[in-house]
Amino acid sequence: MSTSTRAEVLSLYRSFLRVIERWPTDYLRPNRNLRQVLHLRVVEGFRQNLIIKDADVFSSLISEANVELDALRRLADNEYKEKYPLSDRIYRPAANPKYYSGLVAAIDKAAKQKQEEESRPSFWKRLWGENR
Repeated sequence: MSTSTRAEVLSLYRSFLRVIERWPTDYLRPNRNLRQVLHLRVVEGFRQNLIIKDADVFSSLISEANVELDALRRLADNEYKEKYPLSDRIYRPAANPKYYSGLVAAIDKAAKQKQEEESRPSFWKRLWGENR
């Protein structure tokens, strides 16, 4: 691998990591963190392709990686949310105008409760005085 391609791969790798670092945390499912999954996929993908020697295969992989990076950036930047905003009729359907606001409130409440539960010591730790 030449120095210029090595620098290109390293730059691409760092770009992936920067985009993944901005990925939002899902407070409702802390054990299923998409940021961690994306990070592992990028690390493993780059590690597996270290042995590629064929220039055509290598350039194809670089092209595919650039497309994937662009897609991740667009998602992380909420480009489609801004490009295709939802109308007020979607958020407040005539049949049940408070449905989505209630749903968002319930999700926020559940996320807050989950965070509070995780910050409190468990019943058994409190009972046995392990967490003072």
